Amino acid sequence: MCSIMDFFGPIWAIGNCLWVPIKRRINYVKDLRGNFQILNKEVQYLYNRKADIECEINRDMVSKMVTNECKAWLEKVREVEIKMDVIEAELKENKKCLSGWCPWPNICWRKKVGRCIVQVLDDVARLKEESEFGGGVVVDAPLKAVEKLPSSVAEGNTSTDRTVRKILDCIKDDRVQKIGVWGMGGVGKTRVLKIVNNLPDICQMFQIVIWVTVSSNCSLRKVQNEIAQRLSLNLAGESDERIARKLWKHLEAKKYLLLLDDLWERIDLEAVGVPNPSKENGCKIVLTSRSLDVCNKMETNKEIKVEILSNEEAWKLFHEKVGGVVDFPGITQIARCVVDECRGLPLAILVIGGSLRNENDVRVWRNALKELSSAKYEIIDDIEDSVFNKLKFSYDQLSSENVKNCFLYAALYPEDFEIPVAELIEHLLWEGFITEGEKTWKRHKIKGMR
Repeated sequence: MCSIMDFFGPIWAIGNCLWVPIKRRINYVKDLRGNFQILNKEVQYLYNRKADIECEINRDMVSKMVTNECKAWLEKVREVEIKMDVIEAELKENKKCLSGWCPWPNICWRKKVGRCIVQVLDDVARLKEESEFGGGVVVDAPLKAVEKLPSSVAEGNTSTDRTVRKILDCIKDDRVQKIGVWGMGGVGKTRVLKIVNNLPDICQMFQIVIWVTVSSNCSLRKVQNEIAQRLSLNLAGESDERIARKLWKHLEAKKYLLLLDDLWERIDLEAVGVPNPSKENGCKIVLTSRSLDVCNKMETNKEIKVEILSNEEAWKLFHEKVGGVVDFPGITQIARCVVDECRGLPLAILVIGGSLRNENDVRVWRNALKELSSAKYEIIDDIEDSVFNKLKFSYDQLSSENVKNCFLYAALYPEDFEIPVAELIEHLLWEGFITEGEKTWKRHKIKGMR
């Protein structure tokens, strides 16, 4: 004979199984207000944690990238934010149900919202556990093959185009590893090298392109530091020899293009830590210098001379810099004479063109031509002196002695140094060259002089 437990046991087990989900649904309705208060508290912690992580990311984003793990976590937090917006909108529309007074038709609504709240609570608890990233939230970003450089290029400048094509042909030639680009100061060597750096073909040909501005009185350490910075290496406090070994180790595994701008003397690249380019490793070096002798001392395989602009190219560049005023009656002929005084040197054309930009007073143009062609600007022996003369003319056109003093103060910074405008303004204030009231408009004027 079966016992009572044998009869009711299975029924009890079935009832217990049914009761668990029923009880959970009852709690959705009964604990709606309390669960929402708990959710608000937990979500606030999660949002604060998200804000901290985003601050950490923003601080390190110069040379870093967010980990995939952190990206996925942030995306899940955004999903929680969306769900919270939906829940809050629902509760705002049904305030009476939240306070406990709810007619029978809204019981289903309480169950639906209550279930959402509990689900989001589970999501928040899981995200809190996952918010401790053992490996950090950012990692080193892969190096870009090329860092684009700003370059003012006149469209259709055939002289520049020809030079760029020659350099590119040499880069593609397996027999050429070192290329020397030379020519007088102001003829546009740096501009040509920047165009080469920015060519779409270049990033397809090399794993990394490194730009180094060398200039006069350049030290071995400065060249090392610029290369290390491009490779995202922190080598502060290291000796020249240790830096050279570390640079060598990083570069020997890469197909690199090294662009050395404005060499004044031979640099021992082996001492710097640069592996010798060869046909086998596919690496290349392109350097610019005023001197063919420097190119020879650097043992270049090919030397390319940058020639001055043709009359037509010089006029086109000047026209682009000055603007449409050069077409005004009475100005065109004077403007062409001014261009002739620039002797085909792009730097001189750009500097003088900047001084006369949008100037529509014929008298100013006549005076400019007179000064440029006068004895104090006359070119005697060295054609490179013409660049200095044209720069001197541009300096003389500055509006006042005070503005000239500001210009000269800025010139005290090292060559190729990036001058923070805000810092320069503060220094000019301390020196008494500008007043507090002039800060804002002087900042714009200085930006225009750069």
